[in-house]
Amino acid sequence: MKNLLTLLFAAVLLMLNSCKDKSPTPAPEVVDQLRISIQPTFGSANLNLDQTYTTAEGYNLQYTDIRFYVTSLKYNSKELCQAALFDYRQNGTSFITQPGKPVDFPALSGFFGVDTAYNHDDPTVWPTSSPLNILVANDMHWDWNPGYIFLKVEAKVDTLSDGIDNFNHYVVFHVGGDNLLQTINLSGYNWSQVSQGLYQLPLKLDMQKFLQNGAQTIDVKTEHSSHSLAGEEALSLKVIQNLRDALSPF
Repeated sequence: MKNLLTLLFAAVLLMLNSCKDKSPTPAPEVVDQLRISIQPTFGSANLNLDQTYTTAEGYNLQYTDIRFYVTSLKYNSKELCQAALFDYRQNGTSFITQPGKPVDFPALSGFFGVDTAYNHDDPTVWPTSSPLNILVANDMHWDWNPGYIFLKVEAKVDTLSDGIDNFNHYVVFHVGGDNLLQTINLSGYNWSQVSQGLYQLPLKLDMQKFLQNGAQTIDVKTEHSSHSLAGEEALSLKVIQNLRDALSPF
């Protein structure tokens, strides 16, 4: 009888406990994400690859490729991104998405190009998620001259004002090398919240300013090719500085 009463008491306790409200499962912690986008423009108009624009000299021009690296992007000692590759044709305006809080990055500085600390690393040893991995970098790495290509800007140009479209003049800028690495500084911007935990910084890349940067002008009729070889130093420097200076917050 005693055992029966014990069993009944235990059953009642079990039933009462099962009727209690279960504690709600805590919601997973939201990790803030910072996203940087880049919209190429030609002056005030959004730029599309393979679309015709007119230079200050009156040439009709079609950009066909715009790519570049930014590395070691940080605020003071806090790093936002080790390396990022902008590829307009492949990825559109997408550039960087990393965990972080807006308050930690009120300004950014880093390198336009590939940090010398990484430039001569074996590109096959980087994780496959890294833009420096050879599978991601692809032809943004020189196998004949160990190191990365910091930028590629390619275009087709019609230099004759005869009313006939003839884009037979090619512009090819492939710039790299430790001596051409540039610093980059971004400030005077605000992160905008686009959804819970996601903040965005929109940048623009003015490809008209790339050609006409004050006194530092690129005339694509006469200055149309650089592979960072000997004798091309002045044009290579102007190309990478102009492209860096064309990048700014909206």
